[in-house]
Amino acid sequence: MADFTASRQEKLADRLTACRALLEIYAAKLNELQKIVAKAQQQNKNLRCAEPVSEALNAHFAAPTLSTQGITVLSGDGSQITPNPHEAAFYGVVNIGLFEMCPGSGAAPKTQTFTELIYDEESLGVNQPITEDLVNLLRDARERTQLATYAATLPQPLVALTDGPLELYQEPRENPNFRQYFDDYLDALKDLAQLERINAGYVDRPRAHLLVKLLELASGSPTEEHPFAGLTDLALIENLLRPGERSAIFKLVSSASQDFSDRLALHFFYLNVGNEAHPALARVDFPAWILNFPGGVDQLHAVLLDQAHMSGDHPYPYALVRAHETAVVKLDEAEALKSLIQRELLQRGLPPLLDSEKLANKKVGWRTRY
Repeated sequence: MADFTASRQEKLADRLTACRALLEIYAAKLNELQKIVAKAQQQNKNLRCAEPVSEALNAHFAAPTLSTQGITVLSGDGSQITPNPHEAAFYGVVNIGLFEMCPGSGAAPKTQTFTELIYDEESLGVNQPITEDLVNLLRDARERTQLATYAATLPQPLVALTDGPLELYQEPRENPNFRQYFDDYLDALKDLAQLERINAGYVDRPRAHLLVKLLELASGSPTEEHPFAGLTDLALIENLLRPGERSAIFKLVSSASQDFSDRLALHFFYLNVGNEAHPALARVDFPAWILNFPGGVDQLHAVLLDQAHMSGDHPYPYALVRAHETAVVKLDEAEALKSLIQRELLQRGLPPLLDSEKLANKKVGWRTRY
């Protein structure tokens, strides 16, 4: 294993050197790269890569000088309990937490919680068994909808943040049970665009290879070959971004591009929210309309740096930390809800509900071993 690891690290180092060299060669050849991506997309509808917009591939931009005082920061996060057919009571929960703060205003931060109980397929308006993917999608849709609804009540300027990418992955898009919640998600993004409320998804320590894939296409290697296999965008650009700097802006090309189109077309940049001793890179996803919104990218850049610095030695947007704390369903809360459901059913004359034999035996094991 040690020999394998050493050999792999050596190969990755060689690939990284070659990939960085190609980055410099194509840094300013934006039109050529756009044509390469367009051709590749015609041949592969599932292509997933970065596409340059108007900034050189190796460009990096210092922190904006604008003040974040008076900019309202709204963050949202969600948690869920997925219905388990082995539990005594078949139920699930989607819990959405919102956190609002306005640095420099003197106003105290505010939190909001929205809870939805899931108890059968009909309650969700679907005609299939409730899966973990479906509950995850419901959580994402509700999170974005509540964020947009609450953002409409707040004044400008405002930056709305969520944890993770803006693109969704749960359930095939042709599935009608998926589609209704996916459309809710898109409608919320459209509402935020109509309101001109800057919004973004924050991806901490991303593992994607979107820019690397772009350079693989530029290398002219056959489709089945991956000359830069194992490399991530983080490895490629970590030496480019000094603390506080963002990368060039790229368009996200993926199979979902037809859904996230026009003003909602997904774009991203990389951002170093760390310091000289401990760089901390994140990917920031945002819709296309923000590119044309006066000062939009700079506001987003400045607010994210300010938020990350609030978290001290572990730079991560403070508002997202607080939204997570608000949204999470704690174990004692889940147990209390389960007891409440059992009690209500008994009061209505229904027989006591029991765990399945499988789960009952598992719980015995939980009590007798570490």
